[in-house]
Amino acid sequence: MSSLQTKRGCRGFALMLAIFLIVTLAAVGVYLVTVSTGQGQAVAQDVQGVRAYQAARAGLDWGAFQLLRNSGACAPFTRLPLTPPGLSGFFAEVGCVQVGITETEGSVPVSVYRITVTGCNNNPCVPASPGPTYAERQLQLTVAQ
Repeated sequence: MSSLQTKRGCRGFALMLAIFLIVTLAAVGVYLVTVSTGQGQAVAQDVQGVRAYQAARAGLDWGAFQLLRNSGACAPFTRLPLTPPGLSGFFAEVGCVQVGITETEGSVPVSVYRITVTGCNNNPCVPASPGPTYAERQLQLTVAQ
């Protein structure tokens, strides 16, 4: 076998190596884009969850204030649209019920109430078909008055 035939048998090796490297790098690039997109969506959903929690917390504070300081009455259901810059587009659905009967401690009547608040980014808070960006958090507070 002559050296000319050996050289002809090796032809195209660099082309195959270049194609392999291009395909491999493209696959790695697609993988990195997919992972970074998924992480971006997870972070956005986490931020929405924190905002929903803060909406529920604001509703809980409002409900406790209404019960203890403002009217002393327990409103069964109130929907609060929230307007602060970080909570724009979020709602707090506040519900309050008396738990048990009014007891007497000494000569003072004591009633126990449960305030339940759902914070969400949809009106109403329990949609028939929640979208991919829907976030909801629920908090409860028991108050003796």
